[in-house]
Amino acid sequence: MFVPFAQRFLPCLIVLTLGLLLPASASPVRFSAVETTYHSDTDADVAKTIDGIDASSTGWSVDGAPVEPQAAAFRCESAVHGGRIRLSLCFLSGYPGAHFNEFAISTTTDANPSLSGNWEKLVPRWFYSTGTTLSLAADGHLRSSGNASNTIFVVETPLPDKSITGFRIDVYPWAADGRPEHERISANRGSFVLTEFRAESFETATTNVALGCPVVASHEIWGSFQADFLTDGLLATFAHPRNPALGKAFFFQIDFRQAREFDHLSLRGRGDGQVPERLSRLTLELYENDPATGCAPVWQARHRADGSYPPPGGVDVIRASEGTGHFRGRYLRISSDSPVAYSPQIAEVEAYEPILPKLISMRADSLKLRMGRAPVIPAGTRWLAAGLQIASAHVPTSLPMRWRIMDALPEWRPVSPEGIAEEPCLPPGKYELQAQVGHTDGEWNDQMLRIPLIVQRPAWQEPRYQIAVGAVAAAAILLLVRYFAQRRLAVRVADLERHQVLDEERARIARDMHDVVGARLTQLAVMQEVFSAQHPQDSQASSDLHRLTSTAREAVSALDEVVWAVNPRNDTLQNVADYLCHCASEYLSPLGISCRHQLPEEWPARQMRAQSRHQLMLAFKEALQNVAKHAACTEATVALFVDGSHLVARLEDNGRGLPADFAGIGKDGLANMRTRLESVSGTCSINPRDGGGTVVEMRVPL
Repeated sequence: MFVPFAQRFLPCLIVLTLGLLLPASASPVRFSAVETTYHSDTDADVAKTIDGIDASSTGWSVDGAPVEPQAAAFRCESAVHGGRIRLSLCFLSGYPGAHFNEFAISTTTDANPSLSGNWEKLVPRWFYSTGTTLSLAADGHLRSSGNASNTIFVVETPLPDKSITGFRIDVYPWAADGRPEHERISANRGSFVLTEFRAESFETATTNVALGCPVVASHEIWGSFQADFLTDGLLATFAHPRNPALGKAFFFQIDFRQAREFDHLSLRGRGDGQVPERLSRLTLELYENDPATGCAPVWQARHRADGSYPPPGGVDVIRASEGTGHFRGRYLRISSDSPVAYSPQIAEVEAYEPILPKLISMRADSLKLRMGRAPVIPAGTRWLAAGLQIASAHVPTSLPMRWRIMDALPEWRPVSPEGIAEEPCLPPGKYELQAQVGHTDGEWNDQMLRIPLIVQRPAWQEPRYQIAVGAVAAAAILLLVRYFAQRRLAVRVADLERHQVLDEERARIARDMHDVVGARLTQLAVMQEVFSAQHPQDSQASSDLHRLTSTAREAVSALDEVVWAVNPRNDTLQNVADYLCHCASEYLSPLGISCRHQLPEEWPARQMRAQSRHQLMLAFKEALQNVAKHAACTEATVALFVDGSHLVARLEDNGRGLPADFAGIGKDGLANMRTRLESVSGTCSINPRDGGGTVVEMRVPL
């Protein structure tokens, strides 16, 4: 017959022996499969023995089986390595006497554990039962005396130094009370029901300072449970008030035996899935002195004030930031104002003091550094190694540590089991080495070691060295600049002298051409005119002589143009402009075409090469000739100005514009203009003028 759950745990859960109190920070062993020699219920019912919920009406049962030993093999999800093991066999179906009479436990290291595999018997070191009495037989079997409902067998023992992959339970008949053997595989005439098989592995050392500390309750505890269950290190035990409606008037109070600083507290709920809502709306208070004296708490917090609660068997980690005040004290009070009856219900309270690592050594390659406030790492170091150890006394030496370097290696890295943190050396700069210790419950200590590091720069990166090198470099640069400036000045002076000589030579050639050749040509023209006047000729001879005279005068005019181009005095922009304007007026005015000039008020002091002036003058005259021949205009405008590094000569007319066939065979004037200017890196563009006419723009670099 099934009985209410509240009555299943009425048998007293006694505290284990000292050896059982030592372990803490248990790691649950998870199972992936169960194999039995026989089971009377379904496979799904057998699987409930490893579902993590202690209480059930079904599980592994052999009801109706022949009277012979039965066995079940439990396969681990991952191997268990050494340490201690705690096994909990729960018979919480509610049926009287539905537990083993005699059983044995074995382990295996087979890769795929099965009932037919290799098994080695595990002899229990500590054991107890709720509601019955367990005893160890000479053959290593455990025997139960009594006929209880809802009992739990707890077995704890060291594990062999092997990788355990599975556990096995063998159940045997026993007729110690005189009953027929075929009725005695369990305590009742029916069958056992193993509702849960639980295993927890752990190391014997712990950083939990609450383990074994005395606990008192303000009011009576439910059933035969005890307030000390909160610090007994057993996840299967728990306590809550007997009166369901005390509310905040009820509290647990833990005495840590001395005032302590805390890193974090942990609250663990029941692992059987029953009423997890009772671990909610908690008030936690830390006191330096006994609260009975009326002193105020030094730290207090409201935990899960929103009415939430952890999952079955869950752990709530509480840190200083969750409350207000100084996170220290000797006494911890826990109460709840949850509307859920029998609150608070707690399986285990754990407390952890701050644990810090300390830097004991540091090496840069093979050089051992002096340990100062900020270790200085020499320049050129290739490998950096730091030796760390736990600074706190009376804690396990095998606690994990992790480290990182801000801001170069921000990700946490594990410290080796030997306490060494090593990494290729960092670039020069200032950093901070940080290290943390992990507690036995898997939480990392909030406080951490912080050590500034200085990685020296190579000498060539030091400011003083850089300043000295910079000064030397600046002096060298100044000397080079001075040398090249002087050399450039000498070249420029030589160039100016060469140009001066060239200009003097050009001036001499211009004078000679003007004075000698020009004079001779002019004399020749005058002599021809005098000869014609003194010696009358027939009409044909007179005409030929006149043409000869005209050719001589044209040669004089062409010679003047060459002399103008050669003479260095005409290299200025002012002389170029004056000459072009003179040419335009002299050419167009006799044709009745008015000529306007647009010139800047002042010309910049820049010069043009003789070749550029000569080609510009010839192209400009070609443009004047086109205006005279083809434009049929009444007005022309000559605009001269400097545009950046170019002299621009623009000739506009108000004539009839460009004909459709202005380019073609026999019409080479425009092409000649472009060719002349391109030979001196200039350009020539010819475009229609707004309002009629033509615009010729010539650009020549200065």
